[in-house]
Amino acid sequence: MSGGLVTFVLGEREYATPLSSIREVVRLEGLADLPGMTKPLAGVLDLRGTALPVLDLRIGATAESRGDVLVMEGTTEETLVGVAVDRVRAVVGAEELGQGGAAGDELPSYVVEVLRGASGPVFLVDLPQMVSAAREAARKAVL
Repeated sequence: MSGGLVTFVLGEREYATPLSSIREVVRLEGLADLPGMTKPLAGVLDLRGTALPVLDLRIGATAESRGDVLVMEGTTEETLVGVAVDRVRAVVGAEELGQGGAAGDELPSYVVEVLRGASGPVFLVDLPQMVSAAREAARKAVL
């Protein structure tokens, strides 16, 4: 694994995703809700005049909860989507996290690898796949 990683916190777990998949990080402030929204869509942020849909992966968070937004490309290169997390921790070199082992069958498919951080395991994830899994879980919960 080469390149930088963005580490972030969801609940009590730490995750990482390749820096190349993140366009920028912004604070979760001024989130506007829309009529008829369903999870995981949390609302829309004004990102320098562009409406940024924000998907919330946080557990038990409310619209007023503080957090950060990972901005990544959406389904096309022209679209962006935000992913709300509890906190972006750092951008680190891949060599700063120790090898922890393969993800294994018991973890979700979006977990690519389990690394070792200073305070415990860090789950390296495919963020677009993680978002897709959250969308699918929300869809199934409605049915």
